[in-house]
Amino acid sequence: MNIYNAAVSRAVFFYDKEKVIPIAAVCAGQTIWGFSYIFSKMAMDVSSPEILLSIRYIIAFALMNVLCLTGKFKVSFKGKKNIKSLFIMGLLEPVYFYFESYGILYTNATFSGVIMSVVPIVSILFAVIFLKEYPTKKQALFCLLPIAGVIIMTISGSALGIVSPIGVILLLCTCVASASYKTVNRKSAEDFTAFERTYIVMFISSVIFTISALVSVKGDLRQYINPVFNFNFIVPVLILSIFCSVVANVFVNYAAGKISVAKLSTFGTLTTIWSMFAGVLFLNEPMTVLSFIGSIFILIGIWQVTKAKDINKQEKNCKTGGA
Repeated sequence: MNIYNAAVSRAVFFYDKEKVIPIAAVCAGQTIWGFSYIFSKMAMDVSSPEILLSIRYIIAFALMNVLCLTGKFKVSFKGKKNIKSLFIMGLLEPVYFYFESYGILYTNATFSGVIMSVVPIVSILFAVIFLKEYPTKKQALFCLLPIAGVIIMTISGSALGIVSPIGVILLLCTCVASASYKTVNRKSAEDFTAFERTYIVMFISSVIFTISALVSVKGDLRQYINPVFNFNFIVPVLILSIFCSVVANVFVNYAAGKISVAKLSTFGTLTTIWSMFAGVLFLNEPMTVLSFIGSIFILIGIWQVTKAKDINKQEKNCKTGGA
């Protein structure tokens, strides 16, 4: 009996481990992204969003190639079926970051992170339509809490004069791009590893952003390269390139192949919480009682949507295609 109990305990450990590792990965990735808003804001005080994104992704893609040269990471696209979805995924990354960067420019780091909490709602809708992944009724209900949090914090931010209508529109477009990315990412995970997906995203993004940056400076290489010699620009960009573009992407892309879009998207609200507190602590951005209440709504939503029994039921629905 003791041997039987020990075997069962070990089996339970490994079963739980299969669930815990993807959750830990997505939590780590979303936490890193939560701090990306403040570094983007710092870098854009020196240069334009186009130049920031170009240099950020060139460095990130160079790092991916260095990792390939070590022999521990491999990239292969031969004989894979979902090349089209992988290419679309690569194109969605630049679209997302254009909207996000200009959204931050016209609001602030705190509000930008908060409004992104509506991504789970859009992602769940896309997952139902394109992937036939159905959330439970309880999950769908509690995913409305982040929206309530955004509304509360928008009211608070508008009262402080830190939010412009164009900024809100751009950030809402960011939400749609993010939800689309997660849906396509889930499909691409059927054929490609997390590293391969990250690699192609870094490559396509670096090409598109660099072309855009050079057009913005009318081909003036001196104007393009000058920010690199500014300490207040290059340090945030290095952090964004290494941790936010490569490390966080690999973590989240790994999780995308293991868990449903609905569950993956819900963890995105962690980015909201971290960006809000990072903005307050490091950029001295204002935080009101309403902002705090909005963040509580978001946390409650995460807790309720990711409760174990609801997750198991939702994942079962993913397989059966029913609610």
